[in-house]
Amino acid sequence: MSSNPQDCMHALTLIGVQNHDERSHYNVSVELDDVEILRTTQVLETSKIVFSTKCDATGKDTSIVRFKLYRVLDDEVEDTSLEGEVQYSLTELKSAHGIEQDNGFSVVLPPSGVSFSVRLKPSQIEERSDTAARCLTPSAENNSGTGLQSMDWGSLCDRANNLMSSYNQTHRGEDIEEAIRILLDWYNDLPSGSKDHAACANSLGLAFYTRLRHTNSIDDLEQAVHYWSIVLESWAPGSPFYVPLVVNLGGMLRRRFEWQGNFEDIEHAIIMYSAAKTRCPPDNPYRHNLLNNYASAVLSRFEQTGDPQDLDLSIQTHQECLLLRPPGHPSRFSTLSNLADAICVRYRHRGNADDLTRAMAYYRGALELCPAESSSYSIVLMNVGIMLRYSFERNGDLQSLNTAIEHYSVALSACSDNHPTRSSLLANYAGALYLRFTQSGDTNDLEYSIELYTNSLANQPLTHAHRFSSLHGLAIALMSLFKVNGVPEYLDLATTYIASSMALCGPSHPEHISVLMVWINCLIMRYKARGDISDLDAAIEHSEAAIHICPTESTNYFPLLTHVNNALSTRFAQRQDVGDLKRIIDYCDSALRDFPHHHISTRVLAMDRADALLQRYFHEGGMDALEHAISFYRDIMQDLSGGHQAFSRVLIQLASALQARFEQNGKSDDLNCAVNHYRTACEACPPGHDDYSAAFSGLGNALLLRHQIFGPLGDLDESLVHLAHVVEARTLATNHPDYPKGLANFAYAIFVRYQNQHDVTDLDIAVSYLKLALDHPNQSEGRHILTYLATVLSARYDEREDIDDLQESIKMFEKALPMFGPQNPQALHLRRNLACSLQKMYEKRQTIEDLNAAVAHFEAYMTISPENHPDLPLALISLASCRHMRAKASKDDDGFRNAILLLAVASEKLPEAHPWVFLIYRLYTTIFKDYYRLTGNTSFLEKAFQYHELASSAPGIHTWDQLSMAFRWRTDADAFHHMSALEAYKTSMKLLDRHIMATPTLSGRYKALLGTILRDTPSLAADATACAIIEGDLELAVELSEQGRGLLWSQMSRFRTTLDELRVFDDEGHRLADEFESLSAQLERRQSDSSGVGTVPQSLRRSQLEQEARHYRQLSSQWDAVVTKIRQKQGFAYFLNPMPYKELRAAAIAGPVVIINASIKRCDGIIITKEGPPRLIPLPHASLAGIATTSNDLRNVLRNTGGVGEERMRETQLIPVLRRLWDAVLAPIVEELLTIVPKGSRVWWCPTSKLTSMPIHAAGPYRKGASNMPNIYVSSYTPTISALIRSRRQNASKIALNTPSFVSIGQSKPNSGSGERELEAVGAELELVKSLVPSSMSCSEVSGDEGTVSGATQALKTNSWVHLACHGRQDFVQPFESSFALRDKPLRLLDIIQAEPENPEFAFLSACHTAVGDKNAPDEVIHLAAGMQFCGFRSVIGTMWAVDDTTAHHMVKEFYDAMFTGKIDCRNAARALNKASKSVDKDKVPMDQRVVFIHIGA
Repeated sequence: MSSNPQDCMHALTLIGVQNHDERSHYNVSVELDDVEILRTTQVLETSKIVFSTKCDATGKDTSIVRFKLYRVLDDEVEDTSLEGEVQYSLTELKSAHGIEQDNGFSVVLPPSGVSFSVRLKPSQIEERSDTAARCLTPSAENNSGTGLQSMDWGSLCDRANNLMSSYNQTHRGEDIEEAIRILLDWYNDLPSGSKDHAACANSLGLAFYTRLRHTNSIDDLEQAVHYWSIVLESWAPGSPFYVPLVVNLGGMLRRRFEWQGNFEDIEHAIIMYSAAKTRCPPDNPYRHNLLNNYASAVLSRFEQTGDPQDLDLSIQTHQECLLLRPPGHPSRFSTLSNLADAICVRYRHRGNADDLTRAMAYYRGALELCPAESSSYSIVLMNVGIMLRYSFERNGDLQSLNTAIEHYSVALSACSDNHPTRSSLLANYAGALYLRFTQSGDTNDLEYSIELYTNSLANQPLTHAHRFSSLHGLAIALMSLFKVNGVPEYLDLATTYIASSMALCGPSHPEHISVLMVWINCLIMRYKARGDISDLDAAIEHSEAAIHICPTESTNYFPLLTHVNNALSTRFAQRQDVGDLKRIIDYCDSALRDFPHHHISTRVLAMDRADALLQRYFHEGGMDALEHAISFYRDIMQDLSGGHQAFSRVLIQLASALQARFEQNGKSDDLNCAVNHYRTACEACPPGHDDYSAAFSGLGNALLLRHQIFGPLGDLDESLVHLAHVVEARTLATNHPDYPKGLANFAYAIFVRYQNQHDVTDLDIAVSYLKLALDHPNQSEGRHILTYLATVLSARYDEREDIDDLQESIKMFEKALPMFGPQNPQALHLRRNLACSLQKMYEKRQTIEDLNAAVAHFEAYMTISPENHPDLPLALISLASCRHMRAKASKDDDGFRNAILLLAVASEKLPEAHPWVFLIYRLYTTIFKDYYRLTGNTSFLEKAFQYHELASSAPGIHTWDQLSMAFRWRTDADAFHHMSALEAYKTSMKLLDRHIMATPTLSGRYKALLGTILRDTPSLAADATACAIIEGDLELAVELSEQGRGLLWSQMSRFRTTLDELRVFDDEGHRLADEFESLSAQLERRQSDSSGVGTVPQSLRRSQLEQEARHYRQLSSQWDAVVTKIRQKQGFAYFLNPMPYKELRAAAIAGPVVIINASIKRCDGIIITKEGPPRLIPLPHASLAGIATTSNDLRNVLRNTGGVGEERMRETQLIPVLRRLWDAVLAPIVEELLTIVPKGSRVWWCPTSKLTSMPIHAAGPYRKGASNMPNIYVSSYTPTISALIRSRRQNASKIALNTPSFVSIGQSKPNSGSGERELEAVGAELELVKSLVPSSMSCSEVSGDEGTVSGATQALKTNSWVHLACHGRQDFVQPFESSFALRDKPLRLLDIIQAEPENPEFAFLSACHTAVGDKNAPDEVIHLAAGMQFCGFRSVIGTMWAVDDTTAHHMVKEFYDAMFTGKIDCRNAARALNKASKSVDKDKVPMDQRVVFIHIGA
C-alpha cells in the first residue's frame, strides 16, 4: 500500500444547537486547522460542510477540528462574545465517536455547558466547496430545468450557506443577493408538492431573515414571514422543528405588527404560540423560547386592547419561562428583562408601588447578566432608565431622573442606527429630558428632547405600533417650547402631532385617554393664545365625555379629572360662570369620597378643589371659601417633599390665599408667611420651570403689597427686580400669554416706585407697558390691566393736569368695574379708585355731579366692605375728603365737622405708626385751613400747621411724601405769614437731601431734582436763606444756603471723606474707617454707572437696572449705619452733618467769601470773614426777575454779536449789562468789602440763581474815573463754601513732597461724530505753553492721535498741573454729559468725576463753556470746571462762554508769564489771571475774551 498522503473527503453535520429564543441565540463556528470552514447563524438549521484532508493509507488524520460557541443576545446583530470552545483531531473524532453513528454524538463546549450533536461521515462527493453550507438539506431529485443541472442540491445548499456566511462576515450585499438568487431559482423549479419544497422555503426564509438583520428592510421581513409560513403549513406539529419554527415565525409576525400596526399579525402569533404550547412537553429544549415569545406577544396585545387578563397572562408566562432559565442559564437575562417589562406596564396601569420595586429588581438583575458589548445591553439600559423615571415621578427624587438620563445616553451610544428598538430608545430618552426640563427649566433639555422625538419618528414607519407615543411626546415638548418663547408655529406643530396621535389611538386603545389629555391641554393652550372660545368648549366636551366612560379604578381617571378641572377653571376665568367652579368642586368631592386620603392622586384633586375655592373667593368673596382653600393647601403641603413636582404650585397657591386673607384681615403674619412661601417656591423653580413666572410674579407682587402697607423700601426694590426679571425672561417670547400679565405687574410696580420717588418718567413707562399689555392679542387679564392703567393715568393727571388722562382713567375704571363680581375684593379697590378719579374731576371742572358720583361710590364701598376690612380706613379718609370738598363748596359747617369726624374714626382704626396716618394728617391740614377761612377761627389755622409738622415727620412713609408736605407747609407758612415758616424751610432742606440721596445714580438724582422739586420750588435754597435773614438769623442763613446749593456735589463728596483721625482713634475707629471707605467706594462707583442723564445703556437690561438700584440702596443702608456708629465716637458727633457756620467761615481764611442770595422774597449779599459773624448787605435795587433779565441780556449779546468783525459792537452792548450788574448787585457789596479788606485783595464769590452765569469778576460802573471789579479785587468763584474748604485741604500734605508735573492735553481734530470744526491754533497753543513751563517742572504732551479719552484720563491721573486745549461743550439738557471733544470720543463730566488723580493741583481749561453751569438748575453748578475741582484740582481756570482760539493764546501767554514768576504755587492762579486780563494787548484780545476766563477754587 502506498504511504503517500491521499485526499480524504468528509461530511460534517451539526444538529440541534440548544438555548435559543427570539431575543438571543448561539452561533457555532467550526475550524479546520485554524481555518473557519463552517459558521451557523440560525439555531434550528442543520448545518453541513464537506471538506477534504490529507490522510495516510491507514486513514490516520492529524488535522485538528475546533468547535467555538458564540452567544448572540439579540437575533438582530452578529455574535458578540465567545462562550466556549473545544477541539479534536479527526482521528480522535473517528476513534472516539465513530463515524457510523447516524444520530450523531454530543459535543459539549465548556465552560458554557451548551451542547449539540455532530455527525461525521466519509463523503462520496469528489468536489465540494470548502465554505459553509447552512440550509436544511433536501434530496437532490428533480433538478432538471434549473440551469444548474451540473450541480446537485447539496452543492447548491452549501454554496448558498457559504455566501450567507460570507455576508455575515463582510456585509457584502452581492453575497446575500447571490445566495437568495440561487435558492429562489431552485425553489421556483421545485414542484409545489415536492417533499423538498418546505426545506427550500425554510432556507429562503433564513436567507431573507439574514439580510433583514443588516438592512432592517420591511420587504425582507415580509419575505421571511412568507416563506416560513409556507414551511409551517408543511411541517406537522410533531416535527422536531415545529416549535422552533413557531418561535421564529411568531417573532417575525410580532415585529411586523410593531412596524405596520396590523393587529391580525399579533393575534396570529398568539394563536400559533398557544397551539404550540399545548404540544410542547416540559422537557422540550425549545419550551423556554416559546414561553418567552408567547408572553411578549400577549403583552403587545394588551398594549392595544387594554385587556387586564392579557397583562396577567404575560407576567405569569414570563415567570414560568424564568423557572426554565435558572441562574447560570445563558438566556436568563432576557427573561428577567422581559418579565420586568411586563411588570413595569402593570405598574403604569395600576400604580402599585410594589410593582415598581419588583420591576427595578428584575431589570438590575438582567443588567448584571448582560455584557456591555451585547446588542441587548442598550435595551436593558433603556428599561432601567424607564424605571428610574417612574421612580422620580412617584417620589420626586431628581437624582433618579438624572441617572435615568445617563443610562439613556450610554444606551444610545451603544445602539446601532438600524437597531429595531432604536426608535423606542430615542423616545424614552426624549421623555426623560423633557421631564427634567419641567424641573430645571433648562431649555437645552427641551430642545434636545424635541430633536430626539423627531429622530424617533424618522426611525419609525407610519404604521409603527408605537408611533402614537412618539407623536404624543413630541407634541407635549413643542407645547412647552411654545410656553417658553411664544412662537405660534410651535403650538401649530404640537396641534398637528397630537391630532395624528389621536388618529392612531381610537377610543378602544388603552392609551387613548393619555393622548386625549394632551389634546385637551393643547386646545386650552390654543384658546389662551388665540382666544377662540370654541377651543375651550371642545376641550371641556371631550374631557367630560371621557370622564364619564373612564373607570374610576383606571390610572387615567385622576389625571383626566385634573384635565377636566383645568378646562373648567380656564373657562371660568373667561366667562366668570361660577357654575364651572361648582362642577370642579363637585367632581373633586365625589372622587375624594371614593378614594383613601393617602392615594397618590388625591393630592392633585385636593389642589384642584382648593384652587376652585380660591377662585370662587376672588369672584364672590366669602371668608369660608378662603379659609377652606388655605386649610386644603396646608394639608397637601404636609404630604409633599421639596422635590415633588407639585411642591412649587402648592406653595404659590397657598401664598396667594394667605395674601388674600391678609387683604381682608390686615394681619401681617399672613403677608409675611405668603412672602416666605413665594421665596421657597422661587428657589424650587429655575428659569424655564412651568411655575417660574408664577413664583417670581407672586413674590414680586407680595413684596410690593408689603411695601405699600408697611413701607419698607427694600421690599419695593426687590419687587422691581423680580418683576423685571419675569418680563425679561419673556422678552424673546412676547407672544406668550404670560407676557402681558408680566408687563402689567411690572408696570404697576414702577407706578409704586413713582409714588415713592416721584420721577414722572416712571408714569410714562408704566402707561406704555400697560397699554402694550392691554393691546396684546393673548392677554387674558383685561380687567386687571384696565384697573392698573386707570390708576396710573389718574396719577399722571396729578402731575400734568392733562384732562384726557383723567377722562380715560374714569372710562377704564367704569369699564372694568362690571367685570368683577360685586363681592370681589378687587371690586372694592376699583370702586374706591374710581371715586378718587371722579373727585379729581370735580376739582378740575367744579361740576357737582362728579363729586356726588364720587361720594356715592365711597358710600357704596362702605356698605359692601366688611367691618374689619383693612382698607376701610383708607375709604373713610377718601370719603372725608369728598365731604370736605362738598362742605367747602356749599360753605356747610356741618359738612366740615362730618369730614373731621370721619378722619377721627379712620384714625382710631389705625395704629399710631401706620403709613395711612400721614394721609389723615395731610387732609387735616387742608380741612382746618379751609375751616379757618370759613370761620376766621385762628385755632383752626394753628391746628392746620400742627398737622403740617406732623405730616412732614410722619413715620413709615416715603421721603417724597414727607418732602411734599414740608413744601406745602412752607408755602402755607409764607402765605399766612406764620411763624413756623423757618422751621418749614429747615425741614424741607433736610428732607430734600434725604430724598435725592435715595436715588442710585447721578443722572437719576439730577432728574429727580429737576423734574419735580425745582419745577415747583426753583429757588428753595435762596428762599430759605431769605427767610432766615428775615428772622434775623444770619448764621442759619449761611447754613441753609450751603445746604440747599450744590446738593449733588455735596452728596458725592461724602463718599470721598478721609478719616485719618478716626483711624488712629482706637481699634473700632480703625475698623469703622475701613468699612466707611469701602462702602463709600462702592457707592461712588455705582452712582456713576449711568451712561448719561436720563439715559440707560442699551446693553443693560431692565432687570439689571432694577437689581443695581436695589443693591445701591442696600449699600446705602449699610453706609448710613456705619455713619451713625462713627457719630457715636467722641469728637465725631457732627460727622458728615451739614457744616455749622463756625466751620464754614474757615473758607474765608485767605479772604472774604461773599454769598449773593437772589430770592423772590429779597436779594442780599452776605460777607463771611474768618472771624466774627456774617455781615448782611441788603440789595434793595436787585430782584430775582431783574437778575434774570440781566442774565438773558448777557446771553443775547454773546449770541447775537459772535461774528468776526463784531468785537466792538459786542463790547458796546456788553458794558451796559455789566454796569447794571454792578449797580444793582455789586456796588453795595464792594462798598462794604472796602471796609474789611483793601483793594487788590482776593475775594471769593458764591453766587446763587441766575447770578451763577454772570461775570461778577468783570462788573463795574464802566464810567470815566471809576474803577471796575478787576481793578478793585482779585476775584475767584466757588460753587459752595464747603467746596472751597475742600480745595484748601486737599493734598496739603503732598505739596512739599512732590515735584509738580505739567501736562498739556490738546486735540485740534476731534472725532467726526462730535460735529466740531478743526481748531487750527491748538498746536501753537500747546507749543507756547510748553515753552513757558519752567525747567523745574517735568513737562509732557498728549495730543494728536494720542489725544484720546484713555490718554487724557491717564494724564489727568498722573500729573498735578494740566493745561487742556480743545473744544468744550456744555450739555444744557444733560449737564453731566458736558464734555471735552477728543480724538476718539468725548471726555465727559462723568468720566472726570470718576477719575482719581494722584496729586492734582491746577487745571487750565482752554475750551469753550467749561464754567457755564446748568440754566435749569443753576444752584447745582454742574459744569466741567466744577468737575475738575471735585476730583481734586485745587485751582481751576474755566470759561463762561465760547473761547476764540485765534486770540486765546494771548491770554494763555500772559497768564503763564505771571503764574511762573516767583514761587510756583497753584494758589497764585487767580492773581495771574487778573493780571493777564489787564496786561494783555486789548487791540488783539477783545473785551469778552479778556473776561471769559474765571478762576475757581483756592
